[in-house]
Amino acid sequence: MSWKYIVSCLSLVVICSSEAVHKIGKISLNTAAFANLYENPNARSPNEKYDLLLTTFSGNPFVSGTVSLYRGIGQHMRNIGNIQKEVLANKMSWPNEVSGVPESVFGKRMVVIPDGFLVPFKDDGYIYIVDISGNTPRGPYKLTDHTEGKWFYHRVLWKDMDGDGDLDILTCRAREPVFSIFSSKDTEMLWLENPDNHQYTSPWKQHVITHGPDVYFRNLKINTTDGEFDVIVTSEFFKKKLTIHWTTDNMKRWNDLTKVHSRTIDTTAGALFDVEINDVNGDGREDFLVVSNGMNGSVLVYEVPNDFRTDNFPRHTIATNFVPRTKGQGKGAPGSAFCIRSLASDKSTRPFILVSGDDDGRAYFLEPNSNNVQDWTYTKNTFHDAGSGTVGQIAFADVDGDDFIDIFVPDYNLNDVSIYTFAPSEQTVFGYK
Repeated sequence: MSWKYIVSCLSLVVICSSEAVHKIGKISLNTAAFANLYENPNARSPNEKYDLLLTTFSGNPFVSGTVSLYRGIGQHMRNIGNIQKEVLANKMSWPNEVSGVPESVFGKRMVVIPDGFLVPFKDDGYIYIVDISGNTPRGPYKLTDHTEGKWFYHRVLWKDMDGDGDLDILTCRAREPVFSIFSSKDTEMLWLENPDNHQYTSPWKQHVITHGPDVYFRNLKINTTDGEFDVIVTSEFFKKKLTIHWTTDNMKRWNDLTKVHSRTIDTTAGALFDVEINDVNGDGREDFLVVSNGMNGSVLVYEVPNDFRTDNFPRHTIATNFVPRTKGQGKGAPGSAFCIRSLASDKSTRPFILVSGDDDGRAYFLEPNSNNVQDWTYTKNTFHDAGSGTVGQIAFADVDGDDFIDIFVPDYNLNDVSIYTFAPSEQTVFGYK
């Protein structure tokens, strides 16, 4: 009987315990911050399927941020010392959620870097593109400019916003000038128009959708009795609210603002850091997994009602009391949260929640206490502890093709990225060390 079969059966019964994950090594990287995985559709083998992307940044005005690429990371899971780093950009202000560009956009593999933050001397952010299709990275190229002042960006999604068949950039941005007398505080959701010639060496045309959204957001389709709507959900950190936006255009375009509508879902949950879309409780309906970041941070779930335009969104607090271990301006907890299972092939069990503690210095699994879709109680399990440091944005996937999910945890103050896996080892038997 194979280990994979045993662990698969176990996960169906008890939803795999956090103790079933174990650390296999680490990658050295000073001030490691954001991790992401970029799938390579042209990989020659399963263990070459994912490239690891990592960012670094510093509050020191004289230290630049960097973005690095580790190609075919799954090849090196048994010998982490062989991992080779490629530096894609080394003069960034504050690189955030770096991600891969769908190959259909430019016909080759590219990486997009949203940059900048509200820290003095780091607020001059742009959206950059780097060409990684060859052996030597080319770029970075700026897709935004400072025509209307300095901004910082955190996330980029690729979406056809005007119905022309090309994928455009959907993003949010913010600015909170510290020294500048030429820029005023503002937040915006906007899209950047992919030009007809698909060039990426100069800025794209900007279209502001609305003011208010600032950092993180997600896009989804929601069905109603009036048909399917294209929806953008924004977790507004500065204005402390969760907002939903949709278009009534019959082709789901966003270029006619008279057809774009917005509604506030909640203003009572604090500074909302991030939002994820997933079926959290296994009832077959997508939910909003939301993080409230502050002195008593929480992980929340909002159920999507029958009519998102008018009905209330039931809210459930599934974990709370995430607190920064050290005091200081800008400290917060927790960071982003994601639904996760131990096996890539497992689509049947109720997921548990992977949470970055951010400034509380830990990483967690929130384990549902039952498979009952009406039960919103969870057990908080710590699987990683970086002490008084900061845990960055976590990435996960089955990177080596063995079906077990692997996890990459950036340790900002420890200057490394810890690597965990659900694949069994001699220390892990039936979820117990």
